[in-house]
This record gives sequence, structure tokens and C-alpha cells, in this order.
Amino acid sequence: MAPQENTPARPGGTAVSADFAAEALQGIDTARERARLTAGLTPAWYGPVAAAALIVPALADAWAQGRGGWAVLLSLLIALAGLGVLLALVNVVRRGSGVMVTLPWSARLRRAGVPLLVLLAAGGATYGLCRQLGADQAVGKIAMFTVLGLGAWVVLVARNASIGRKLRVAG
Repeated sequence: MAPQENTPARPGGTAVSADFAAEALQGIDTARERARLTAGLTPAWYGPVAAAALIVPALADAWAQGRGGWAVLLSLLIALAGLGVLLALVNVVRRGSGVMVTLPWSARLRRAGVPLLVLLAAGGATYGLCRQLGADQAVGKIAMFTVLGLGAWVVLVARNASIGRKLRVAG
């Protein structure tokens, strides 16, 4: 009986098999990158809801000032509800993407650090400017939280646009 050779089934030898393997790995890397980018997208409704969750408690607090009693309690409940809405939004968006990519806290802070610092500086400057121009504390808080809410919305829109460009490039 003649010895059988161990030859590849495809013509071209092992180089063809290596090319197929490299191509498959490239496809896996591309799919992984697309999944990571897709997980970072936020729905279009997220920005307005986040802005409202920041602005409405400031409005309720301004309304409750000077009223005392139950108005202050209602203002506190609205503020807690706003915080709850923001926390729920984070979970909804993370789970709604269908891809759970969890980044370590350090990576999350690096990604959100510059926009967060810019938003906080803009909010603080708005509050300071309002107070400097003679507005009372309630108006300053409303203006500050409006800038923070609308700024957060703008950051989300810009981030989605950036991710959309990267997805188009990734193919």
C-alpha cells in the first residue's frame, strides 16, 4: 500500500488556507469593531429626555422657593425622580443596543472627561453670569441646568455623528 501524502484539499497549498484564515480573522475584527461602535450609539430620544430630567427639577425647585411645606417636599421628589430617570436612561441605552460592551471606569472617564469638564464649566459660567447680572438664585439655577441639559443633548448628538462616520468607514 502506497503511503498517502498529507496535501491540502484546495489547490494552491497552505498559502491559500492561510489567506482564508487571515481574511476570516479580519472579518471577525471588523464585526467586533462594528459591535463596539454600535453599542456606543444613543437613541435620538435620549438627549431631550436627559435635558428635561435636568431642567424640570430646577424649575420645580425655583417654584418651591418661598412656598415652604409641601412644595419643598414635592420639589425634592421631582429632583429624585429626575435622577432616577437619568439612571434608568443609562441602563436602557446600554441594554437597548443589544451588545453589552462594558468599559472600565477609567476608559469611561477618559471618554467623557473633556465633554463633562466643558459642560460643568459652561454651567458654572452661566450661573456666575446670571448672578453677576443681578438674577436671583432660582433664575441662575434654571439657567445653569438648562445649559447643562442642552449641552448634554449636543454632546450626545455629536457623539452619535462621530460614531456614524466611523461605522460608515468601517464598512
